[in-house]
Amino acid sequence: MSRTSHLCRVVLDTSALLVIGEHGSTRGIAEALEGVCDSLTLVILKPVLDEVSRIALEKGRRGVAARLFLKLVGEGYISPEVVEARACGNTDECVLKYALELKSSGEKVIVITLDRELSERLKEVGIACMTWWYSRKRFTLSSP
Repeated sequence: MSRTSHLCRVVLDTSALLVIGEHGSTRGIAEALEGVCDSLTLVILKPVLDEVSRIALEKGRRGVAARLFLKLVGEGYISPEVVEARACGNTDECVLKYALELKSSGEKVIVITLDRELSERLKEVGIACMTWWYSRKRFTLSSP
């Protein structure tokens, strides 16, 4: 009996990148997806990365988190696949559209977001979401 390999494409939105920057690691993502994905590819859309770069210029906690995330990428601690987005509106629209494209092509896709509205929209179209559980300081997966 052959075992099916499950490659997951994990799409991160802006809020997810800020949490990763704040906590300095993506380690919890793999832990939360254990048993769901055999391997995973982290995907960041170019408009999301551009938004984080703009936030990095801000003062305060969000700016610090954005700068730390960009430092993790720059130093090679995180190696996401950066994908150009076709014509789309705001970053949430880009994430939703891209996730739908992946799903329609048969790929297993999971979106990490802390945005409740985006999470609900993704669940409505059958796309799994992960979010950050602040009190336990870990990522959690919710089914669509």
